[in-house]
Amino acid sequence: MARDIFTEPEGFDLDTLRNLGPLAPLAGTWEGEGLDTHPVAEGGLDEPYRERIVFEPIDPQTNGPQLLYGLRYHVHVNKLDEPLTFHDQIGYWLWEPASGTILQSLAIPRGQVALAAGVAEPDARRFTVKATVGSPCAGIVSAPFLHENFETLEYSITITVHDDGTIGYEQDTVLQVAGRAEPFHHVDKNVLRRVAPPQPNPVVLCASGLI
Repeated sequence: MARDIFTEPEGFDLDTLRNLGPLAPLAGTWEGEGLDTHPVAEGGLDEPYRERIVFEPIDPQTNGPQLLYGLRYHVHVNKLDEPLTFHDQIGYWLWEPASGTILQSLAIPRGQVALAAGVAEPDARRFTVKATVGSPCAGIVSAPFLHENFETLEYSITITVHDDGTIGYEQDTVLQVAGRAEPFHHVDKNVLRRVAPPQPNPVVLCASGLI
């Protein structure tokens, strides 16, 4: 008998904030100062940065019987002494309760997109997602310049929810820099504090008369 891949679930909870599993503590707006280690002509450079991340709950998403809850996010980073954007990133963090799967989709305006995946318990306070170049389900795609000169071999990020209410992350982007024998670990680390709470997802706002 063929598996039903078309029928959508019924009667599920529309309130995303109640169903985000390990992603729930991320909802809201966060700020902090971190450290970026990136490649330069002489080798590597440590660069402090100021970061703001906004995680906004989206309405539940279905793929046939699959049910996902998630956060749309935007990362904006500046060097401490420069107004020009140092890093900009958008995407989604998604949680599938049925399988314990976490997905992070990301796009940056340098010609690169990725989908990273991991698994966690619903109450996990620490979790990791990873993408690898060439993977059909958790992979990385880069425009020609980056592919030829700074090829991303692997991307991973580990997020930790601390008891004091802060969140921290360590991100490792493994690059094959043209002309170098060994891969370079482009590492970002930060601890952020929430500066604004999240709003409910759109369907809940609408039902409550807030929009």
